[in-house]
Amino acid sequence: MKRFSFLIGIVPLGLILLTNCSNSSSGPDLARVEVGKGGEDEKIYIVDRTGKKWDVTHAKEKYGMEPGKFQFGLGPNAIRPILNAKMLSPGDEGYPDSGRQFLVLGTTLNGSTRAYPITIMSSFEIADEQFGDAHVAVAY
Repeated sequence: MKRFSFLIGIVPLGLILLTNCSNSSSGPDLARVEVGKGGEDEKIYIVDRTGKKWDVTHAKEKYGMEPGKFQFGLGPNAIRPILNAKMLSPGDEGYPDSGRQFLVLGTTLNGSTRAYPITIMSSFEIADEQFGDAHVAVAY
């Protein structure tokens, strides 16, 4: 039987509640449109909710897309990765009961085997890890 180490992470309850309690009647997040002043080189930008500007001039001029109807997600760097994950081995406090079943993302690299519960990875999506000398981004 292979030994697995399991990732333990803390997901703030508020984060879970906020991400699962969106008001679907309000519709998707639409972009705010800004037009840059520059004469003939006038640029069209959409601005996401983080304040980052995205140049959509080409999409408007070449393809006739309407910048005000662009949708955006959370913005860059909105989902924090797991850094310095704490792994548990069999016998450690908090290690899952052997009769418990759940989905994991597992890997073995450079002699180290690890398993990442999908319930945690679905909230973080990326775990920055080190397997021996190899630095790895485990992504879900």
